[in-house]
Amino acid sequence: MEGTIIDCVPFKPDQSSRVDYGHDAGVTVYGWPSKGGVYTLHDCLGVELEFLGFDRFNPPKLRAGSQAEEDAHGDRMRRLGATWWKNGKGRDLLMRELNGLMDSDEYIRVGWAAEGGVWVVHTTVEEATKKGVGLIHNAYNMEERCKVIEQMGGIFYADPENCPYLDLP
Repeated sequence: MEGTIIDCVPFKPDQSSRVDYGHDAGVTVYGWPSKGGVYTLHDCLGVELEFLGFDRFNPPKLRAGSQAEEDAHGDRMRRLGATWWKNGKGRDLLMRELNGLMDSDEYIRVGWAAEGGVWVVHTTVEEATKKGVGLIHNAYNMEERCKVIEQMGGIFYADPENCPYLDLP
């Protein structure tokens, strides 16, 4: 039975929740789009929270008041590489929450340049660790983040809609 998972309790995040913070650095941010499912961004630090329009030290615990506001929040999350989990993916989301990232999981970090365009580092968790891309989290703002992503060999997309790693309209 080793490695066997018995799915006796369906997992669904609290749909009134906007953020979840625990004992480690960063917070998990949720977005509840009108198309259903949930967007998640894990390990959000000050730069991401600021980009989302949140107070870094007091991000909103509850979701937006209207669905239009929640959809706009989801759009901002997608610009940071949020993962969308369909309604039927509750088990996958639970496993991510319980186990954290695996070496083969996708790793994406984004920097939005003030003059336009987006810098993206896209790799696996294992490769990100080897490259030391965790330095990205030392950036105080998006401009610094863009510089670090560039130094780490990230790719610049002058037109963000051409970036295949972001779910942009």
